[in-house]
Amino acid sequence: MQSMRSIVIGTTILVVVLGAEGRSESGGWNAWRNSLAPKGEPGPELVLTDGGKTDYAIVVAKTATTQDKKAAEDLALWLKEMTGATFPIVEDDEVADRKVISIGRTRYVTEQDAKIIDEKLGDEGVAIIARDGQLILLGGATRGIINAVYALLEEDLGCRFYTAKVKRIPHRPTLRFRPVPRSHTPRLRIRDPFYKVAFDGTWSLRNRTNAPGAVVPQEWGGHVDYALFVHTYHTLVPPSKYFKDHPEYFMLDGNGKRNPHQLCETNPEVLRIATQSVLDIMKGKPHSEIISVSKTDGGQTCQCPTCKALNAKEGSDAASLLTLVNGVAEAVEKVHPKLIVSTLAYLETVKPPKTIRPRKNVAIRLCTDRCMWAYPFTPAEESPIFSEAMTSWSKIHDRIHIWDYVVNFSHYTAPMPNMDVVAKNIRYFVAHNATGVMPQGAYQSAGAERDLMRVWVMAKLMWDPSLDVRELMQDFIWGYYGQAAPAIAEYDELLRKTAAEHAETMKAPKGGIRYEMDDPFLSKAFLGQATAVFDRAEKLAESAAIRDRVEEARMPIMYVKLCRGPAFVGEGYSGLIDRFEKVARRVGLTHIYEGPPDFEKKLEGWREAAKSKQ
Repeated sequence: MQSMRSIVIGTTILVVVLGAEGRSESGGWNAWRNSLAPKGEPGPELVLTDGGKTDYAIVVAKTATTQDKKAAEDLALWLKEMTGATFPIVEDDEVADRKVISIGRTRYVTEQDAKIIDEKLGDEGVAIIARDGQLILLGGATRGIINAVYALLEEDLGCRFYTAKVKRIPHRPTLRFRPVPRSHTPRLRIRDPFYKVAFDGTWSLRNRTNAPGAVVPQEWGGHVDYALFVHTYHTLVPPSKYFKDHPEYFMLDGNGKRNPHQLCETNPEVLRIATQSVLDIMKGKPHSEIISVSKTDGGQTCQCPTCKALNAKEGSDAASLLTLVNGVAEAVEKVHPKLIVSTLAYLETVKPPKTIRPRKNVAIRLCTDRCMWAYPFTPAEESPIFSEAMTSWSKIHDRIHIWDYVVNFSHYTAPMPNMDVVAKNIRYFVAHNATGVMPQGAYQSAGAERDLMRVWVMAKLMWDPSLDVRELMQDFIWGYYGQAAPAIAEYDELLRKTAAEHAETMKAPKGGIRYEMDDPFLSKAFLGQATAVFDRAEKLAESAAIRDRVEEARMPIMYVKLCRGPAFVGEGYSGLIDRFEKVARRVGLTHIYEGPPDFEKKLEGWREAAKSKQ
């Protein structure tokens, strides 16, 4: 496997000269602007380079960690790309008469700086300080110092790492700026934009996500690592091993029969076996931070007298679930004191019990299935069922991980005007004790609706929920689409306008989150206007690479037309199939529906439809 370092160095770099920032008289954007610019009073001016030359050195401690070294290397790489200057990396006892950019706990860190690290920054927090001509970057225990470097690059200097391949690096031979002194520790411990295009460790490192699916080496601070990830009952207590001889380990169903689908959660032997399974699994995964003890998907709860009575007394099926989970967590804590035992508040367990409380080393992963499946365009806080569950859990526990649903799972590529709702939900979750958020999107392949833009915006919102979602989207559009950006921005407004015009039907679209391609908001008028906008965007594109990006952004409109069929499209239907296929293969689309790969079958169906109309 190629090393992460070679990926970092070898990735294509897009260098763009930053234009003037601002809005047009009508209020729209007319140039790229920095949506991440730090808030606060700027500090003293620093001149890092003058005409492509520098007097600064990047300084690390003699005892520098591997994270410190990685942070220093990345900073030197991107500053050279920006300015043309080479910033030497030296240990703090080697600095002579040079100005310094201090990385981590060097001799330039004061007692007060060290106190900030120890008391405020946790694992991933950052602090940026400018004093006496020096730039001091501080970070928390794991990825904090690398996060600090990318906070400086993005927020103060306007660099962008939009995708795994496309960056926006300003060309500034004379780098003169006033950094805003600040510290920031993310509220969300888990920041997981659950899309295929976000499962890149280099992209994740640069954009300060820490998704389990985006592998970052331990020496660079690692990522959130599950030893087991959800729906784990059959792994912990396998029916194939135990059901024949011990059916009492498994649920008593509504027909009075033992059923291997779920466990009997109050059976002492189930607790013993599940605990031992967790301990055995952890022997092979010592770096894992979380393990899930959670029900098999599909619902149902044991109806034996003990489980049934406990759940009735506590007013929720989460009572017997937490009895088992707390028992495992208590035993495991003695061997793995930092391990978090996670479980699902989902379907029949979404409501907390009256008196049973999760242990401090238990995480409740609360799913938005009660609201976002039926009402994908309505903020979660407006759903009575979900908001009651969110509020109730937040009153009794401070370790809540959210599983949100943000894509059409029957049509990954379908237009999905829900980014405003995604942002509102993230803010709502954080305000109610969420320490982890996973917006589940198209996790099986690339090619989903605006997936590159969506994951970049989600990453920024999960790092700082106070950011403005529309500013972030415009940042991406103007930075990624070059001279075609005005037309792409027009499409974004058109999609938002169309959603607003169909607000009533979109509160609960036919099929909920799995709405079909004849939904009222996907009208012929909208599709026609969108097509004209994308035609204009392609003409505006200044290069083949930008035209490719525009064509990829057009995929949802092409997809809706193909789903509507040859009678809807007319004479150009076969050509549209060819065009969609070409773009889809270029981006790596394999899944349109959640499940097994289905793109080839979809293509076949479209081609059969085209033949039938010839």
